Amino acid sequence: MTTPHPTDPSFAKAYSAAWSTDSEALLKFFAAEGTYTDVAMDGTYRGHEEIARFHRFMLKFASDSLIEFGDTHAADGRLYSNWVWSGSFNGPLRLRSGKLIDATGSQFSVPGVAVCRYDESGKLTSHDDFWDLATVLDQAGVPIG
Repeated sequence: MTTPHPTDPSFAKAYSAAWSTDSEALLKFFAAEGTYTDVAMDGTYRGHEEIARFHRFMLKFASDSLIEFGDTHAADGRLYSNWVWSGSFNGPLRLRSGKLIDATGSQFSVPGVAVCRYDESGKLTSHDDFWDLATVLDQAGVPIG
């Protein structure tokens, strides 16, 4: 399967499908040495093996994950896209501090922004996600005040 180039109008839909369901399909969007960073959770994953491990964990943690990329702009090796991640937690949420929050069964829907770079072939060399953890904690009923 060939993945669409980031400047192709079909990129957002294809990237959404890969993030929502299939680690192998997701890796086809990334350069071999690419990185994925979850800024809210302070995690960076380098290369296909680490990105796949993170993605498999994410799908186990929220097996009904749906990630929908929307307004996407790509040019000159940079991509910016708004997205919404929704689903329900299959277990506790581990915060950056290591503290576990019992969120099992809680549903969430959180908007975010992806800031990416891609190479000449259209493979992502970096993908940084920015989203608001407080929104997710509030939806899980965790007091944040």
